[in-house]
Amino acid sequence: MPRDTTSDSLTYWDERVTASRWLIAKTAAWGALAGLFATLGQGWLEDARPIFPFIQQNYALWQTVYLLALVLVFVLWAAAMQQKITILHNSKVGRAAQQRVVDFNARQAQRKLEALQRREQALRDQQAQAQAASKPQEGRSNKFDF
Repeated sequence: MPRDTTSDSLTYWDERVTASRWLIAKTAAWGALAGLFATLGQGWLEDARPIFPFIQQNYALWQTVYLLALVLVFVLWAAAMQQKITILHNSKVGRAAQQRVVDFNARQAQRKLEALQRREQALRDQQAQAQAASKPQEGRSNKFDF
């Protein structure tokens, strides 16, 4: 049985859109979790100051490194979100293009079917006219009938 590649392609694009949405949701959740840990981490760094003398001695350096790490995580997260949003956009564009192809093929198949039906009807009409013309006429005879 032949596979319908247009419906397979449409299914592929639908699955890709759904997967992209899940990727965005998961990336957003990871970002929220990172934000929570960033907030808690600053407090943990302050609480660790009296416990660890090397943090106490260089607390400004530790804060700066922590802040830079947070900025780096944020930039990576923003890049990941941008990538996921781009994938979603491309998937929606691909799905729309595939839907146009499916619609075009359906209209073309409908036109072909209608043309075939018109040709068959014209052929039946011609056959009916040919049969009517080939029938001998009944009724009054011609002058030269013997």
